[in-house]
Amino acid sequence: MKQLLIAGALCALALGAHAQQHTVYVGGAYIDVHSKADPLAGGSPLENDARVDVNDAATVGFGYTYRYSDAYSFEVALGVPPRHHTDGRGQLEGFGQVASFKQGGPTVFANYHFGDASQKLRPFVGAGINYTHFWDGHNTVAGNWAAGGPTTLDLKDSWGLAAHGGLTYSIDKHWSLIGTLAYAQVKSDLTATTTAFGGQTIVRTTSIDFRPLVYTASVGYTF
Repeated sequence: MKQLLIAGALCALALGAHAQQHTVYVGGAYIDVHSKADPLAGGSPLENDARVDVNDAATVGFGYTYRYSDAYSFEVALGVPPRHHTDGRGQLEGFGQVASFKQGGPTVFANYHFGDASQKLRPFVGAGINYTHFWDGHNTVAGNWAAGGPTTLDLKDSWGLAAHGGLTYSIDKHWSLIGTLAYAQVKSDLTATTTAFGGQTIVRTTSIDFRPLVYTASVGYTF
């Protein structure tokens, strides 16, 4: 995450001489996850088709846009880290919710804005890079029973390309309404370490492709 923030700061400084507008925004964000995961591999009693499915989450999104010309801008999109609940599938289907974890996914975009400054409604598109950090992962009681004992979870961080599109509606020279739809490449390797009721340690792994679509509706202030 430090590298991403440093890169964003350097870009902002490089563009500073040409900056015309700064916009901060805040609003609601809905993360529509379309996860796909391989079966857990690594040991009994989950040996066949034990899979997990990551649920959607809602949170507060916010960010900063640096408009360095009428058509181009640099954006840092952030949000309050949501908690995602995870349901069992396949062999785990009957256990319901088996785990949960938090994630934070700052994303930087380079945007192109259609139209010109005289228009109140302006569409835009952007491409960039997403970094997602996972933490505070743990099994539910049902998940521990399914795994055969208390289980700790570790998800590797993810780097991937991102893209979004949206609309900005200018209420006046300061206030605006912003709606976006974004997609990011988010993939992680999950390691579940179980201390089995018999005392042995069982390590299971899988790979999760989150394939999230993120919908946001925000209020922006330009200065």
